[in-house]
Amino acid sequence: MNTIYAWFIAVMAFFGIGADQDAGNIYFGYVEGEYVYVAAKQSGILQTLSVTRGDSVVAGQDLFTLDNDQQLVALGQAEADLMMARAKLIDESTGQRPEELEVIEEQLRNAEASFALAKADYERSKELSVSDFVSPSQLDQAAATLDQAAATVAQQRAQLKVARLPARSAQLDEARQSVKSSELAVDNARIDLSDRSLSAPASGYVQQTYFLPGEYVSAGMPVVSILPPGEVKFQFYVGEPDRADMTIGQQVLIGCDNCKEPIKARITYISSSAEYTPPVIYSLEERSKLVFMAEALPDGPTTLLPGQPIEVRPAK
Repeated sequence: MNTIYAWFIAVMAFFGIGADQDAGNIYFGYVEGEYVYVAAKQSGILQTLSVTRGDSVVAGQDLFTLDNDQQLVALGQAEADLMMARAKLIDESTGQRPEELEVIEEQLRNAEASFALAKADYERSKELSVSDFVSPSQLDQAAATLDQAAATVAQQRAQLKVARLPARSAQLDEARQSVKSSELAVDNARIDLSDRSLSAPASGYVQQTYFLPGEYVSAGMPVVSILPPGEVKFQFYVGEPDRADMTIGQQVLIGCDNCKEPIKARITYISSSAEYTPPVIYSLEERSKLVFMAEALPDGPTTLLPGQPIEVRPAK
């Protein structure tokens, strides 16, 4: 609420409010709204504004959006990283690919064939060596070839066994952590994207909009203000001599033009610092040079609107 505007309407109503009352027991002020200011967490260009001043909105209704090109790109990158991390985890969990296993299996078959051939050569050489048709050195060579072939078969079998196993536990843990980290990155990117679209946190009417589409909005700067139904307070000024008689929780009666019955309210705040009487409050009837600003909340729902001038009396 524009304070100057409030003072102006207060002074316009001043001479018609309580002119015939005891000015010493009446304090003047105005109705102030308890606004909900809707702001974005991040900076950006205002892309759309779905409401205008004076519109009624319900909780959850779209209010405005900021540009989100960077957030869309970040979400796409995070989702791609998550797919890669999940694929790596599957690969680590299932061992090598079928094509790689086929290569190792073929190498094993070749090694087994070479072993069979070396074994047959050794058996023949062993029989012939009895009749001295094969020298001892040739028999030793055949035995060495057989041993080498047997070692190659054992090596290929071990390699095939390892290829069929999943990755080591440490590698699997690393892959799982990578998936978890990627999932969190996706969640964070989605939150960043959702933060670019703001909705009404409460029902009410739009009191003011502060930016137009295409303008740059800094993080934390309100774009829309909403006044929920009945969310008002009464702000008034207490003369210095009466300050000591005012206490937090004290009941007061609020009057206004065309108010049939006083509105009951309770004081919730009294300033500890004195200020000079606002020009629209000061008059020949209100002679105090220094006043204390006080606030009160209504005991129940009220139809008074922000900006209305009011008079305040202590309840007896």
